[in-house]
This record gives sequence, C-alpha cells and structure tokens, in this order.
Amino acid sequence: MALLLLTGCWDERLYKNSSVVSLTGFEGTIGDLTALYAYPEATTEEMQTIIITGIGISPRDVRQDAELKVEQTLDLSVLSTVLISEDSAKDDIYEYLDGYFRDPNSPITSKLAIIQGDLKPFFELSEQKQTTAGEYYERFITSLEENSLVIPYTLQTACAILFENAQDLALPYLKMGEDGRPVSDGLALFSGRAFTGSTLNTNEGVMLNILNNSLGFATRISYLYKDSPVTVRINKTKRNLDISENKIVIEKKLELMVSEYPQDHLSEDIQRKDLQQFLTEKIEQDMNEVIKKLQEAKSDALGLGRSVRAFHPKYFKKDWNEHFSTMDISVKLSVEIVKTGILE
Repeated sequence: MALLLLTGCWDERLYKNSSVVSLTGFEGTIGDLTALYAYPEATTEEMQTIIITGIGISPRDVRQDAELKVEQTLDLSVLSTVLISEDSAKDDIYEYLDGYFRDPNSPITSKLAIIQGDLKPFFELSEQKQTTAGEYYERFITSLEENSLVIPYTLQTACAILFENAQDLALPYLKMGEDGRPVSDGLALFSGRAFTGSTLNTNEGVMLNILNNSLGFATRISYLYKDSPVTVRINKTKRNLDISENKIVIEKKLELMVSEYPQDHLSEDIQRKDLQQFLTEKIEQDMNEVIKKLQEAKSDALGLGRSVRAFHPKYFKKDWNEHFSTMDISVKLSVEIVKTGILE
C-alpha cells in the first residue's frame, strides 16, 4: 500500500496554469533594470504572443513586477533564448544570469545573444510569428552556429566560461535590419564578465571558429582571385600551439574543398598550387587580423590561456587578459586543396 502511495505525479505542473515564457531579455543596469517576457496565449481565433514588461532593481525583482501584470505565474521552464542589450552587457553579465542557476525549474540550455539598440523591436517581431518567440531566435542562432558564424554556447557553457580566468566569451551580436528583421552582425567580445564594446564581423567570426576548431556543419570562405570568385569549404582542420613565455605561434593546417571556382582547370598542378598559395596568404592574413582585434579588446576568445595554464603553467599570469593583450601572437597557416568538386 505504501508503494502505491509513492507513485504518481506529485510534482506535476500544468501549463494551463502558467504563462510559459520562451523569450526574455534585459536592458538597463542593476538598480534600474527593465525586462521583457514573451509567452503564447490562445484565443478563440488564433495563438498570439503576449509581451509583458517588468521594472525593478534586479532580474528577480523585475520578474516579480511582471507577474503583477499577468493572470498566471510566469513559467520559465521552457525558456529558449535570453537577449541582453549591449549597454547592460558592459557590466557584469552574470548578474543577469545568476537567478537561472538558483531556480531548479529554469533550463540551462537556453541560447544567449547580445543585441544592438532597444529590446522592444526584437520582441515585437515575435508577435508576427506562428512559432513561439524563443524558438524563432533559438533556430536563428543555431543556423549561425551551423554556418560557423558564431561559437556555439548555451546558458550553461557560457557561464562556465565566465568563471574561467583563462578564456573569454564571444556571443552572437544581433541588430535590427532595415526590413524589421534581426540580422547577425558578428560576435560581441567579452573580457572577463563584461562586453568590451568591440565586435568581430561575420567573416571574422568564421575565422575565429576555424582558429577555435569549433566548426559548424558548413564553413565557407569566399574571395576574389584574379577577378573571379572562389569559395571553399573546410574539410578538416588541425591546430598546434608553439608556446613560449611571451610568444604564441598558432600553427594551423586546413584541408579545403572548392565549391565555387569558374576559372576551373584545378586538375592542373600549377593552377592548383597557385590557388593554394593565394588562399594561404589571404586566410593567414585574415586570421592575424582577428588575433589583433582580440588582443586590442583583451579578449582571449580562443582560450589560449587554458593551453598555457595546462601545459606551460610557469608562463601563465593571474591577470591573463592583460598579459594576453601584450603577447606576440601570430598564425602560421598551411593549406591543401583536397577536393575540387563532386567528381574529385
């Protein structure tokens, strides 16, 4: 009899009793904070997205303020995406995320993004979508990850980096396009727990992913070669670090597949070698430009500090960001074209 009493859904929570939030966002600062919450609501005719605003001094306080304006408790157990304004992110970003780790009902697989400008337009867009607001941004960010435009992070993995003094975050940076749709504008670079104000554009984001070995399903690079387009996909990448006290050489080897090259004739040895040399010089130059930007922002988004600390601890400094910014860091690249089309 006792066993029968133990069975059952004693922790059951019915969605009909809650406003299930899929998207939330913050703007302002701690002490003067605004948050938006988006959740679906069924009417007699259709499903519509409701947006509620909360105002307060902290993330938990603004949520309580928002709950005063809804007929049901806000349920964040299926939260898909968290958007944070760039001005808010210039403070300690963990202050906006701490509450999610203290609530057992909060997911830690949500996507994170930094947005340019006001939050409201990013939420108003969701009112026009059939899917939930958070799912739209989750799919959008996942698409960027698959194309190696941004580094894959969730709430859990991003916060792990925030507590890591040998690596920094680089989160998706979104802006509102002229057509009223969100557009990826690259990556927002962090130093410690704060957004530096510096960003990498989308092409630089691809280079960062290649350097970081965090490649998505499709990683493409395009250039003009002899007034003709050439596009390559990354087939395989290998990285080795040559580390000394004040110098790091990132030795990269790339195997490429040519997916666009109208000039053709890559079966000819001279033509292929010329193109390989061109790609080696261009990609290496672009990678070194990314390294320069990271150092200027004091943002070790590559996690070079982790390799230094693990394999050369005598060279690791507690103020790693400062040391990283002054080191001699460069990329040495070798490129090999291993495939030129469907028949080869």
